[in-house]
Amino acid sequence: MFHDGDLALHPLVPLAEWEGELDAPPEGAEAWVVPAWVEEEFYRLNNLRFQIGRVFEGVWGVRVDEDRLARAAEKARALVRGSYLVSERAEAFTAALPPAGPFVLRRPKGGREEEAEGPLEALWALKRLWAARWSLDEVIARGSDGWPEPAPVVVERRG
Repeated sequence: MFHDGDLALHPLVPLAEWEGELDAPPEGAEAWVVPAWVEEEFYRLNNLRFQIGRVFEGVWGVRVDEDRLARAAEKARALVRGSYLVSERAEAFTAALPPAGPFVLRRPKGGREEEAEGPLEALWALKRLWAARWSLDEVIARGSDGWPEPAPVVVERRG
């Protein structure tokens, strides 16, 4: 449940202060972690669980229409990309990063990476990572009851 005090939480934690586990923390680079609760809050405040649920209504059944499933996955990605992060979170995120990158964003368990030149682009890259969880391949891998579990994202400054 969201509380007024949640706005005081930081959406970007320096790696040195991160208390969670990472599979391969970056060595010698400036890095931060976007906690999983930021993704969960994003979905909740944009009512995405309901909206995406409606997109997939009737798609899963005895026989799955792959074309319909692909269209639903694309609509889900568009909903994520088109939704807004709370302005206080977005401002805190961009303010916590140095003004110049380049930055690389990735999930701790590997997989897709997104690159960004500056803090604002890093915010857009974060949303692309969240939206990627609704690719057709990922939706099929999760199955009909699969909802992506919120997970942290590592932001690393390279260069």
